[in-house]
Amino acid sequence: MSRDDPFAGGVAPRLRRLDRELAETVTDAQCRDWVADRPDRVGFARLGRARHEIRTAAGRYRVAPPITDGPTALAALAAGVFVVLPLLYLLPGPTRPLPLAGIAVAGLWATLALRTLLRRRRIRAARGAPDGPAPIDDPYLYARQRRGIEACALAARADRSYRRRAAATDLEYALDWLAAAQDELPRLR
Repeated sequence: MSRDDPFAGGVAPRLRRLDRELAETVTDAQCRDWVADRPDRVGFARLGRARHEIRTAAGRYRVAPPITDGPTALAALAAGVFVVLPLLYLLPGPTRPLPLAGIAVAGLWATLALRTLLRRRRIRAARGAPDGPAPIDDPYLYARQRRGIEACALAARADRSYRRRAAATDLEYALDWLAAAQDELPRLR
């Protein structure tokens, strides 16, 4: 994948993507462990430990969590502005604090209501979408994860900040845990 090119740019977005993929994989492996006749807790525990190391490395980059529903938040903000601006335009010249407070509350409620409606619509659409294959069944999962972690570790080693260079050590630990989880692969399926 061209996204895992070590010279492609920021490590932080790649770490977020690796964390999301591992979170889905760990959840799937854990669900399989719970419904199995003969539970095997080692596989998903090792994947979870690899995810923990990736999150530790991401913490060294001070990665802020992404806004998960950006378009929804933007639409809700626009709705709040379109409610507040006409109400402010209708007010006479010298305004008192009480009408301004009422307008602010009306804009806040309009923003929250639209955000809730858009989120519910997105959830309802996601429920109707067909499920794809489980992440743990992907035959290239471990190779893709390993390549992504190696690329991030390479970029972290070349960083000028000592904190970010320390992230390379965390990513090497994540590689070790990922290899240990891959050794457990026949028992996970």
